[in-house]
Amino acid sequence: MSRCFELLSTTLVNRKIDDDDEVGAIREQINRDGQLDFDDVRLLIELYCKAREYPAAFEALFFDVLKKVFLADGEVTPDEQYHLLKMLYSDRVIRNRELEFLRELKREAKQVSPEFDTLCQNAFESHPTNWNVGGR
Repeated sequence: MSRCFELLSTTLVNRKIDDDDEVGAIREQINRDGQLDFDDVRLLIELYCKAREYPAAFEALFFDVLKKVFLADGEVTPDEQYHLLKMLYSDRVIRNRELEFLRELKREAKQVSPEFDTLCQNAFESHPTNWNVGGR
Protein backbone atom coordinates (compact mmCIF):
# COMPACT_ATOMS: atom_id res chain seq x y z
CA MET A 1 0.00 0.00 0.00
CA SER A 2 2.87 2.39 0.68
CA ARG A 3 3.88 2.04 -2.97
CA CYS A 4 0.40 3.29 -3.92
CA PHE A 5 0.81 6.39 -1.76
CA GLU A 6 4.26 6.96 -3.21
CA LEU A 7 2.89 6.61 -6.74
CA LEU A 8 0.05 9.03 -5.97
CA SER A 9 2.35 11.64 -4.48
CA THR A 10 4.98 11.50 -7.23
CA THR A 11 2.52 11.31 -10.10
CA LEU A 12 0.31 14.13 -8.92
CA VAL A 13 3.00 16.65 -7.97
CA ASN A 14 1.90 18.93 -10.80
CA ARG A 15 -1.77 17.77 -10.72
CA LYS A 16 -1.44 15.94 -14.03
CA ILE A 17 -0.32 12.64 -15.46
CA ASP A 18 2.29 13.82 -17.90
CA ASP A 19 3.14 11.07 -20.29
CA ASP A 20 3.22 7.42 -21.22
CA ASP A 21 6.11 6.82 -18.78
CA GLU A 22 3.83 7.74 -15.88
CA VAL A 23 1.04 5.63 -17.35
CA GLY A 24 3.53 2.76 -17.58
CA ALA A 25 4.39 3.16 -13.88
CA ILE A 26 0.68 3.16 -13.02
CA ARG A 27 0.10 0.06 -15.15
CA GLU A 28 3.04 -1.66 -13.46
CA GLN A 29 1.63 -0.84 -10.02
CA ILE A 30 -1.85 -2.19 -10.72
CA ASN A 31 -0.47 -5.35 -12.34
CA ARG A 32 2.07 -5.95 -9.55
CA ASP A 33 0.06 -8.71 -7.85
CA GLY A 34 -1.08 -10.32 -11.10
CA GLN A 35 -4.77 -9.58 -10.74
CA LEU A 36 -7.01 -6.56 -11.00
CA ASP A 37 -9.02 -5.80 -7.87
CA PHE A 38 -10.82 -3.08 -5.98
CA ASP A 39 -7.57 -1.66 -4.58
CA ASP A 40 -6.51 -0.98 -8.16
CA VAL A 41 -9.83 0.77 -8.79
CA ARG A 42 -9.35 2.97 -5.71
CA LEU A 43 -5.86 3.96 -6.88
CA LEU A 44 -7.07 4.78 -10.39
CA ILE A 45 -10.07 6.74 -9.10
CA GLU A 46 -7.77 8.84 -6.90
CA LEU A 47 -5.49 9.56 -9.85
CA TYR A 48 -8.42 10.31 -12.17
CA CYS A 49 -10.14 12.64 -9.70
CA LYS A 50 -7.05 14.55 -8.60
CA ALA A 51 -5.32 14.96 -11.96
CA ARG A 52 -6.34 18.02 -13.96
CA GLU A 53 -4.84 16.55 -17.14
CA TYR A 54 -3.99 13.07 -18.32
CA PRO A 55 -3.07 11.44 -21.63
CA ALA A 56 -5.41 9.24 -23.65
CA ALA A 57 -3.39 6.18 -22.60
CA PHE A 58 -4.33 6.78 -18.96
CA GLU A 59 -7.99 7.25 -19.81
CA ALA A 60 -8.00 3.98 -21.76
CA LEU A 61 -6.31 2.13 -18.89
CA PHE A 62 -8.67 3.70 -16.35
CA PHE A 63 -11.91 2.70 -18.06
CA ASP A 64 -10.62 -0.73 -19.05
CA VAL A 65 -9.64 -1.65 -15.48
CA LEU A 66 -12.84 -0.27 -13.99
CA LYS A 67 -14.97 -2.23 -16.43
CA LYS A 68 -13.11 -5.50 -15.78
CA VAL A 69 -13.32 -5.14 -11.99
CA PHE A 70 -16.88 -3.80 -11.83
CA LEU A 71 -18.32 -6.44 -14.16
CA ALA A 72 -16.33 -9.39 -12.79
CA ASP A 73 -19.41 -10.52 -10.84
CA GLY A 74 -21.91 -9.37 -13.49
CA GLU A 75 -23.30 -6.37 -11.62
CA VAL A 76 -22.24 -2.97 -10.32
CA THR A 77 -22.37 -3.20 -6.52
CA PRO A 78 -23.12 -0.31 -4.13
CA ASP A 79 -19.44 0.23 -3.24
CA GLU A 80 -18.61 0.33 -6.96
CA GLN A 81 -21.45 2.79 -7.50
CA TYR A 82 -19.91 5.05 -4.86
CA HIS A 83 -16.68 5.18 -6.87
CA LEU A 84 -18.62 5.88 -10.06
CA LEU A 85 -20.26 8.84 -8.31
CA LYS A 86 -16.84 10.07 -7.25
CA MET A 87 -15.59 9.74 -10.83
CA LEU A 88 -18.60 11.59 -12.24
CA TYR A 89 -18.90 14.46 -9.82
CA SER A 90 -15.45 15.11 -8.31
CA ASP A 91 -14.38 17.65 -10.93
CA ARG A 92 -17.85 19.23 -11.39
CA VAL A 93 -17.93 18.17 -15.05
CA ILE A 94 -19.69 15.13 -16.45
CA ARG A 95 -17.67 14.14 -19.51
CA ASN A 96 -19.03 12.38 -22.58
CA ARG A 97 -16.56 9.52 -22.05
CA GLU A 98 -17.89 9.03 -18.51
CA LEU A 99 -21.47 8.83 -19.81
CA GLU A 100 -20.38 6.42 -22.51
CA PHE A 101 -18.74 4.29 -19.81
CA LEU A 102 -21.97 4.20 -17.79
CA ARG A 103 -23.86 3.09 -20.90
CA GLU A 104 -21.32 0.30 -21.46
CA LEU A 105 -21.61 -0.89 -17.86
CA LYS A 106 -25.39 -0.83 -17.99
CA ARG A 107 -25.47 -2.70 -21.30
CA GLU A 108 -22.89 -5.33 -20.32
CA ALA A 109 -23.97 -5.99 -16.73
CA LYS A 110 -25.84 -9.26 -16.25
CA GLN A 111 -27.96 -7.64 -13.57
CA VAL A 112 -28.77 -3.93 -13.06
CA SER A 113 -30.01 -2.81 -9.65
CA PRO A 114 -32.60 -0.04 -9.32
CA GLU A 115 -29.94 2.09 -7.58
CA PHE A 116 -27.48 1.73 -10.45
CA ASP A 117 -30.24 2.48 -12.92
CA THR A 118 -31.07 5.66 -10.99
CA LEU A 119 -27.39 6.68 -10.85
CA CYS A 120 -27.18 6.31 -14.63
CA GLN A 121 -30.44 8.16 -15.30
CA ASN A 122 -29.40 11.06 -13.08
CA ALA A 123 -26.05 11.34 -14.86
CA PHE A 124 -27.65 11.09 -18.32
CA GLU A 125 -30.19 13.80 -17.49
CA SER A 126 -27.77 16.18 -15.74
CA HIS A 127 -26.27 19.19 -17.42
CA PRO A 128 -22.54 18.46 -17.92
CA THR A 129 -21.49 21.53 -15.89
CA ASN A 130 -22.82 24.25 -13.61
CA TRP A 131 -24.63 22.05 -11.12
CA ASN A 132 -24.13 21.23 -7.47
CA VAL A 133 -24.97 18.41 -5.12
CA GLY A 134 -26.24 20.59 -2.28
CA GLY A 135 -24.57 22.24 0.62
CA ARG A 136 -23.60 25.88 0.80
